[in-house]
Amino acid sequence: MTIGTAGTPLDVLRAISPEGAKTYMDHKAALMENPRLQAVPQKYKLLVGIGVAAALQSSTCTLMWTKLARQAGATNAEIAETILVSRLMKMATVNDTAAEALAWLAAE
Repeated sequence: MTIGTAGTPLDVLRAISPEGAKTYMDHKAALMENPRLQAVPQKYKLLVGIGVAAALQSSTCTLMWTKLARQAGATNAEIAETILVSRLMKMATVNDTAAEALAWLAAE
């Protein structure tokens, strides 16, 4: 079974572990639909999703969150800027990860 023939990654999970897929969907609903957890507007939650998915290198999730963000009113400029910020944050983590090695090289 490959993802392309089996549907989305969630479809694959659902086929193997219906309960695992359900727990994901329940958690998603609790965060995205719960009226008591709406301090961050839906559009901004979805923009965060785009940034995280892009930084974690999931093209499937990046596209999914992008489509949902557009439906929630996000503009092309907002989505593009979200991706640029995501890239910046990813670059910062590479700098942090390499800092000890670079310090070691500098001290050598």
